[in-house]
Amino acid sequence: MSGSILVGFDGSPSATVALDWALRRAEATGRDVDVLFVADTSWDSDAFTATPLLQKQGEVVLSSAAFHADSKAPHVTVSSRVAVGNPVTVLCEQAESTGAELLVVGSYRKDLYERLTTSAVSVRVAAASKVPVAVVPDLAPAHRSGVVVGVDGSEASAMLLEAAVAEAARLGEKVTVVSAWTLPPLTQPEFGVDSELYDALEERTQASVAATVAALEESRRAAGADPVTIETSVVLDAPAPALITAAKDAALLVVGTHGRRGLSRFLLGSVSHDVLIHAPSPLLVLRVADKG
Repeated sequence: MSGSILVGFDGSPSATVALDWALRRAEATGRDVDVLFVADTSWDSDAFTATPLLQKQGEVVLSSAAFHADSKAPHVTVSSRVAVGNPVTVLCEQAESTGAELLVVGSYRKDLYERLTTSAVSVRVAAASKVPVAVVPDLAPAHRSGVVVGVDGSEASAMLLEAAVAEAARLGEKVTVVSAWTLPPLTQPEFGVDSELYDALEERTQASVAATVAALEESRRAAGADPVTIETSVVLDAPAPALITAAKDAALLVVGTHGRRGLSRFLLGSVSHDVLIHAPSPLLVLRVADKG
């Protein structure tokens, strides 16, 4: 379904949270929602026997999902179907082949072990998909506002900022730009910190962020786009913890992944991986560059 929102759904509570998020987005954007249950035969040596049972299970799960969607968003067009195979591969292939604008998956957050195991699919989908991926954690209901994005002065982060501002404009929210910087190893506090070096590194980071933001604002003004409030936060911290802290009450956190080939296409960069595992808010994962 071209331009639709594809939701990976297995009937779990976290998948239901992700479906609800997708339905709200569909209501706001006028998109259709396509719900996909993947009968996972990748683990079963006797897939020929297991497949019919898994497909039947999928039909039951999707029937429940359709009823739920109709009660939550009656004006959204929702379709559903069962596919067979490895969930990561099938979700990524279906998102690309159907022309979906977004692939949505859930992520469970009750404890660390469950985060590491149940988030494996969402992390691998986010790394491998050529289509933007929304990873929606199973968080307690809370008022959330603002869009958070990390910027480090690179071209890739400028692309993420542009996407974050577009999301904020759609949501009617502000953007918080986070830029984390760290001291060189031999200037850590236990070795003593040169105040001039500290100030120079902080000022360099602030200048880099300001230049990235200014360039985007100028581009949006030239295009006649509506203004969006952009705030910056330059912090002395590692990137992942800085983003997790900044996004704990956010409506959306935008992160990136580099396109890769071969087995490495299933691996995220360390920052995006850490943020996904500890998902403080719904995340939008975008492919920002191709990498051989």
